[in-house]
Amino acid sequence: MKFSLLALAALGLAMGQAAASPAQHSFVHRPNAIAPVDIKTSSEFKPGSLYNSQRLIKVSEAAKPRWMELEDILVLRRAGVKFMDITDAQALHKPAPSSFDGETQYSSRLPTKLVHGKEVAKAIEGLTTQLYGDVLRPFTAFHNRYYDSENGRKSSQWLQGQIQGLVTASGANVSVAAFPHRFPQSSVIARFEGKGAGAEETVVVSAHQDSVNQWLPWFGRANGADDDGSGT
Repeated sequence: MKFSLLALAALGLAMGQAAASPAQHSFVHRPNAIAPVDIKTSSEFKPGSLYNSQRLIKVSEAAKPRWMELEDILVLRRAGVKFMDITDAQALHKPAPSSFDGETQYSSRLPTKLVHGKEVAKAIEGLTTQLYGDVLRPFTAFHNRYYDSENGRKSSQWLQGQIQGLVTASGANVSVAAFPHRFPQSSVIARFEGKGAGAEETVVVSAHQDSVNQWLPWFGRANGADDDGSGT
């Protein structure tokens, strides 16, 4: 696995400081933990295996996707460049012949219009800030929720338990399940069963549960209250 020179320098500095002061430790809090966690030794803060191989990265509709190493992907993040990792969803993107330079252009086949705005607006009216506070306090207590890490796995399990609790208390006809990926953090899917003529229609409302420290994703602090704890 490759790391950027800046990341290596930061790690070297941290290791040097630890060697000079062996009695000092960096601890973090996690929900329902009996004791604090040492980020220098805990397995929760080790890099995952997702980026052991190159990933197919798309930075715009017009640009051709490129296979990139972890080091190059981290450079994009730190530079504030928006991108999509389409390695595992290449069927959603199809090449179209270019009309000007012989290069291959790519266009998405994702929906381009919102068609359920009124229904969503009605649901929004029932939201309260009290619920945000009750959920965000423990949710942001995880050191981070990076998807390719042990913290990402534990935070998704916690989130699933919270959602299941709400569903059970309401008695609603909703199923809650974890959807596993190749990385440790699972998605959480709450499925509302439809009724009537539109029962077979599928409407997806989503938010990302992970959070990331752009410089040191696996063990940098990233509470993610608004990115995207509040949306989740």
